[in-house]
Amino acid sequence: MSEKEKNEALEEEELDLDDMLDFDDDDPLGATAVSKKSLVIFFLIDTSGSMRGKKMGELNTVMEELIPEIRKVGEADTDVKLAVLTFSTGIQWMYTEPINIEDFKWARLEAKGVTSMGAAFTELAERMSRNGFLNSPSLSFAPVIFLMTDGYPSDDYKAGLEALKANSWYKFGLKAALGIGNEANDEMLAEFTGSPDTVVHAYSGNQLAQMIKIVAVTASQIGSKSMTLSDEHGDELQEEDVYATKQKMLGQQIQDLVGTEGNDNEGFDTGW
Repeated sequence: MSEKEKNEALEEEELDLDDMLDFDDDDPLGATAVSKKSLVIFFLIDTSGSMRGKKMGELNTVMEELIPEIRKVGEADTDVKLAVLTFSTGIQWMYTEPINIEDFKWARLEAKGVTSMGAAFTELAERMSRNGFLNSPSLSFAPVIFLMTDGYPSDDYKAGLEALKANSWYKFGLKAALGIGNEANDEMLAEFTGSPDTVVHAYSGNQLAQMIKIVAVTASQIGSKSMTLSDEHGDELQEEDVYATKQKMLGQQIQDLVGTEGNDNEGFDTGW
């Protein structure tokens, strides 16, 4: 083969690789071939009136303390970004796009209004796409999605949840939820995560701090792991199986850590 023919063959291989990396929302896991990995962590936070006072104050404090912990997550070749969506009478993003964890600054939240959780689900489904918040060419990990609320939705959350379930990134993402206080409905939260094992509950400020840190750090660690699985015959499993295994692992580790912390589930809002 001549030198010219070798160069033409190399160019064709490069084009083929570019085609492989040009994926869309219907195949979100097609980005695993890139060398620079990126992980977006979404926080969906209830800022309705029932969160007013100590609940919101303690949540703000915990989130400020959490950011340095998340900075330790991932390896040198992983870009971790945060996106925060709040919901009350309306919905609002803390920033207009996901922010790199090294540059992220927590903006303290205020509580008022009702609980438009369904609207938040619909908004997340729209933004969680290559045309929205997941437009990084280096994106390779499915996102982490962490929902926190102290009550039942005041709108049609099921319609919003159906919109999310049609989203490929949601399907493969790691999902967890935290119920705050007596009024939070864990069964509804399990609908969002797909499993009661990835739902935790806090009845006091101390538990709130523990649960947020346990869930957020554990989910981030698992979400940023590269993982290859094989079946009993040694054949490599599909990406769907890998992400299902990650979700199961998240539930197991959360429940183990919650038990270790000695969560005694008081039946009242201590200090709230």
